[in-house]
Amino acid sequence: MTGLYDRCVRCGVRVPWGRSVCRQCNPADLPSPSPTQYHATVFLSVLLTLVVVAVVLLIRG
Repeated sequence: MTGLYDRCVRCGVRVPWGRSVCRQCNPADLPSPSPTQYHATVFLSVLLTLVVVAVVLLIRG
């Protein structure tokens, strides 16, 4: 996959394939979150919403 480029998600500058943020937007070169972290965040948000709805329904009922 040589010669392929992606775009920085913050400023749109061309970055190497697989990078999500350019060097100017990420000067410390911190790694990007993995897809597992994104999925876990969504799962926990949905789970928390269900718990809050259940508690509200128990209190009202």
